[in-house]
Amino acid sequence: MRTLLLVLTLLVAAAAPAAAATAALPTPLEAGTALYPANGTRCANGFNVRGHLLVSPSCGTVGTTVRGPGMVDIGPIVAVRTTYAVVRITNTAAWVQRPTIAGGSGTITGSAETPVGGQVCAAGRTTGLRCGAVQAKNVTVNYPEGVVYGLTRTTVCTEPGDQWAPVFTGSQAQGHSLGGSGNCSVGGSSFFYPLNRILAENGFTLVTG
Repeated sequence: MRTLLLVLTLLVAAAAPAAAATAALPTPLEAGTALYPANGTRCANGFNVRGHLLVSPSCGTVGTTVRGPGMVDIGPIVAVRTTYAVVRITNTAAWVQRPTIAGGSGTITGSAETPVGGQVCAAGRTTGLRCGAVQAKNVTVNYPEGVVYGLTRTTVCTEPGDQWAPVFTGSQAQGHSLGGSGNCSVGGSSFFYPLNRILAENGFTLVTG
């Protein structure tokens, strides 16, 4: 009997490392990661802030559960503003926030605002990486949903499907595209709400590398 117990103990000890090795690792959440709200729409993550996601207000209403790749729950929408919405991460074991942009390279290290005339780029789902210049700040735009104040206008072109593309300058996060006029064939302009205002309005901390 003593020999049998010893053999069983050795078998359990040998199996333990294998079980640990197969434990699921958290899935990365980057700016631009596709999201799947429970209302059946599709949207994308913005630049990560600690404990929360910044998403388009079109993602859903307060209380809507948002899922990530694999249709795994992330958490509910807890606030909807004119230019953005906020998701609280409640399923913290399944996700890890990264200071990166999906499909891109480099790491976001801060959110220093680019001045008028400076270069900005956007990583759109439709158009890919497009760059241009900041034309003006504190711009007012009339959208079908209503008047939006405090936007930054750029020469970065936009196409349908590019909404909420992360806008950045080098390693500095700037905001998320809210659409614009024209297209990438004839040119045009696009707008974003400055990320630093969102951080200040909510007391959020940007996830940086």
